[in-house]
Amino acid sequence: MEGVAIAVPIVRYISYVAFTAAQYAWDHIGYLFYYDLQSKVQKDLLRLEHDVIGKVNLARENGEVIHEVVQQWIVQVDKVRDEVAEMCRQAGKINSCFKGWLSARYRLGKDSMKKIVIIDELLIEGRSFSSVSNPAPVPPRVAEHFDAFASREATKKELIKALKDSNTNLVGIYGMGGVGKTTLIKEIRKQVEETKLFDKVVFATVSQNPDLRGIQTQIAESLGMEIKEQSIPARAAKLSAKLKQEKSILLMLDDLWTRLELTDVGIDLDEVSCKVIITSRRLDVCNSMKTTKNIDVKVLSKNDSLELFLQEVGDADSDSLREMSEKIVNECGGLPLAIVTLARALRKEDKGVWTNVIPQLRKSMYEGMDLVNASIKMSYNFLKTRETKLCFLLCALFPEDHKVTMDALVGYAMGEDLLGNGETLSEARGNLRIKLNSLVSFGLLLKGDNERYVMMHDIVRDAAISIARENINESIMSAGLGLQKWPKLKEAGKCLRLSLMSNDIREVPADAPECSQLVTLSLASNRSLREIPKGFFKGMKCLATLDLSGTGIKYLPQPLSYLNNCLQSLYLDGCIYLQDISVVGNLKTLEILGLQRTGISRLPEELSGLTNLKMLNLSNNARNLKCIPPKVISSLSSLEELYMLNSFDGWEIEGTGDNASLAEVASLTNLTSLYLNLNMPNTKWLSTDIGPCHHWEKLEKFAIGVGYSTTPKSERYMVLRTRSNSFPVVAAWVNVLMERTYYLDLKLCDGLKNVLQLNPMGRFYNLKSLHLVMCWEIKYVMNVEEQVPETIFPNLEELKLSSMYRLKAIWNGPLIERSFEKLEVLEIYNCNELVNVLPSLLWTRLQNLEEIKISYCPRLEKVFESDGLEDGPASIFKLRSIKLQTLPRLTSIWEEAVPLIRLGNLKILEVIDCYSLRYLFPSVAFAQGFQQLEELTVEKCQSFIKLIAKEDEEEGMGIKFCPISINFIALPPQPPIFSNLKRLCISDCHGLKCIFPIGIFRGLLQLLEDFIVHDCNKMEELFKFEECQEEENGRITIRLPRLRLLSLWKLPRLSSFFCHQRRLPGVLLECPPLETLVIQMCPNLKRLPFGPQSTPKLEKFYINDVGWFEKLEWDDPSVKSKLQQLLSEDEDED
Repeated sequence: MEGVAIAVPIVRYISYVAFTAAQYAWDHIGYLFYYDLQSKVQKDLLRLEHDVIGKVNLARENGEVIHEVVQQWIVQVDKVRDEVAEMCRQAGKINSCFKGWLSARYRLGKDSMKKIVIIDELLIEGRSFSSVSNPAPVPPRVAEHFDAFASREATKKELIKALKDSNTNLVGIYGMGGVGKTTLIKEIRKQVEETKLFDKVVFATVSQNPDLRGIQTQIAESLGMEIKEQSIPARAAKLSAKLKQEKSILLMLDDLWTRLELTDVGIDLDEVSCKVIITSRRLDVCNSMKTTKNIDVKVLSKNDSLELFLQEVGDADSDSLREMSEKIVNECGGLPLAIVTLARALRKEDKGVWTNVIPQLRKSMYEGMDLVNASIKMSYNFLKTRETKLCFLLCALFPEDHKVTMDALVGYAMGEDLLGNGETLSEARGNLRIKLNSLVSFGLLLKGDNERYVMMHDIVRDAAISIARENINESIMSAGLGLQKWPKLKEAGKCLRLSLMSNDIREVPADAPECSQLVTLSLASNRSLREIPKGFFKGMKCLATLDLSGTGIKYLPQPLSYLNNCLQSLYLDGCIYLQDISVVGNLKTLEILGLQRTGISRLPEELSGLTNLKMLNLSNNARNLKCIPPKVISSLSSLEELYMLNSFDGWEIEGTGDNASLAEVASLTNLTSLYLNLNMPNTKWLSTDIGPCHHWEKLEKFAIGVGYSTTPKSERYMVLRTRSNSFPVVAAWVNVLMERTYYLDLKLCDGLKNVLQLNPMGRFYNLKSLHLVMCWEIKYVMNVEEQVPETIFPNLEELKLSSMYRLKAIWNGPLIERSFEKLEVLEIYNCNELVNVLPSLLWTRLQNLEEIKISYCPRLEKVFESDGLEDGPASIFKLRSIKLQTLPRLTSIWEEAVPLIRLGNLKILEVIDCYSLRYLFPSVAFAQGFQQLEELTVEKCQSFIKLIAKEDEEEGMGIKFCPISINFIALPPQPPIFSNLKRLCISDCHGLKCIFPIGIFRGLLQLLEDFIVHDCNKMEELFKFEECQEEENGRITIRLPRLRLLSLWKLPRLSSFFCHQRRLPGVLLECPPLETLVIQMCPNLKRLPFGPQSTPKLEKFYINDVGWFEKLEWDDPSVKSKLQQLLSEDEDED
């Protein structure tokens, strides 16, 4: 036995040596690839880069525009060079350290092999450049002075706000060419210089052909310096040294077309006190510059567009020309460049020329308007690929102002082979999204309100049609022209795509022209079209996309079978008279079938032959679709997307009747999107086994409504409504979906006592939003006394509880790790039995909580618990908003948790109709923690007597005043209270006599913009002095540098703004930006604390009693005169 024991280690040792030798051999071979890599970089790649850069520099000297693909290639080469340099450093470490030597060499060799492949691709691409540039275009001129229009004000305010933000140092301004980006930043420059927001403002134009030397010169001249150095690095170093000397500087870089390395210019944002604004047509350029804020410059409003047009066109005083001006402006889509170009073209032209402009626009005849075409075509020419350009042209097939949906466009693009060779529809959608994002960033498309659609400006669409016409007869785009007859097609055999959407065509020719090359045909929204002749499709042997949506057809002709071997996408959405589609079953190559809102009552068995179908949309057919025969759905073996919301509701539970069952849907193993309703609130749906459904783990998007018709609120959404005395044990398919659901909506779920019943073994790992409504059996959202999962709700971001009448608490039982750790929003409404919100220990884990909203909970007494916080403070750093309403028993928000809770970033605090609440903050020290509070509202709190319970703490709030301004003295120095407060609103608080001492008011001085006190019966004064020291002239001045609105209403006992134990000689309130002053129903107020220069920008003054105004005491009669004048102006306006 001893021999055997000895032999085993020997065998293992021999095996180890053999393995190590083999491994060493491979490491040695792999390491050789590293030396091959170095050779390729030094001898091949860098030499080629040197040649390309030489050509680029020569082109730039000639003022030419460098191809974007060339610039990207140079960037890629630089990146690879840096990566190889890092590998060299790693190789040096390997040679100097024996530990881990073999494995390190192996990794280095493997990485080298991958890098060689990339370098070979770069070499092939770089050697293929026949040229590196295009001649520089002549930049179009844009009208000045339209920056003052109303529709520009919001953009200007947003930009100014970004410049004031300490966290923002690089702002991107993007939008279409000619939309007014340059004019906008010039106006901002003027405003910034007037307000002294920066010490210096520098403007430089970058343009399509970035010349670093020229950019440096522009900046240097603005700074009053001269750069004599010749080399770019030396000039950058000198410019950088100058910028470091400046206290604060705003640098504006206009018209970027590609990424600009700021450090190459001499701008290092980490080293200088500088903020930068860049403008570009493309959002992706802004992103490549790593901007911290991007602002979209949108088109002008209709009113501003018309004003600009009339300003530029000159004499257009006659009514007829005015009317035509409005029509022309409407065609321009608010794009300033288009408006100016058209207006200047029409100057001094007669009425006949004006009348012809709109038809010319609609037919895309741009004679004499080259500037418009040039600006849009320039962006088009800069698109990187043929596929992206064609995708842009496909969007022009749709009518003006049309929402081009992803669902429609994906079929069009697939028919044109634009989306690559991806096997799945999901991959095709991803490729399409990339192209659309590129078009949006180029300013050629507009984002919709959501990701489901994009739009195209009318003028951009006209330019696209003009571009398409350059390839004669390839694309015929005649959508929305009011055509009533089939158009005459010249050389129909060359036509690739034909769009006659949104016309009034009543019939199509029985013998259609020989459109042998036609790929895309759209007759959508020709509602008068009732019939398709039998021979119509005979010559369309290549047709891949057919759109008949919104037509009045009643049936499809049998000769549709001419398209059996070519048609990929068929759209019949909105064909409300269509009843028989059995012929569609012959289209063996069909991949997309749209059947929304049709007249079909029965899905034909023939559709079971569509074995290549990837997408079927049967949504919104609830009125008509009553029967789906068994085995039709399950025969669609390639189906990836099934949409049936608000549709067929005859699903079989057991699968033994005359209709399809859920088991058929479960058998579709390729599904990635599933949208359907199981409308009957029967708990059997949840407990029925529908067969293997593990492949549903691949579902990327779904919306399932059980007992409830639903509108998706998320990509993965489930809504449940059940009627049963007891909740069932859920089937496997429910568990699978619950683990993948993002948004779970539980409404009227009778019998449900615990959310864990829906997924007993799971964790709701992906759930982001949970909404419970009227689930009356639930006492605890989470009751983990019996069931203790590993973790629960680790990614939940939103929890909303509504009308949960028996709910006692959100959580019951021991806490579980990671639960609620990503919760951002907590909303509770109308929960009668709720006593506390969350366990105290759970508050310590809510590091991502941003919003709390609690209302109509009659038994809730406090929000934040203190029990269990002995171990240390709970800092909820991200909490931004607390809104509490109609909580009659609420006596404290956080008193018992003081000082164990920190809410240092709270911005909004709103307390309404909490009539047991006597104060908000227990002490000054606690209130000092709310440094970021911006909005404070207290309304309808009848017992409310103070904002801060203990205003006169031992720290000392004594106040002394020195001449000219208030000088607050506190021993020891204390941080201010509410130093960022912008809005203070106190209303209907009849126990409040004074808001707070002037010592606390000091924190409001700098940023307060709105100050509102309404309907407080016992309010006697706004602020109270403790001590005061007068100025030499016997006055005290309080300055509110940001106040714009001061409103006092229905304060019957208010006698003074300020109160002291002895009568104050005179307190002046200075509010330089005050615009609106409201003082109404304050009969005992004797004096307004304003001097002649207190309110220089006051525009509106509202009172309700002129007699009261006349009895006021005035230190300076000129103040009364000024206010009286504003009263007169208001009366005139009324």
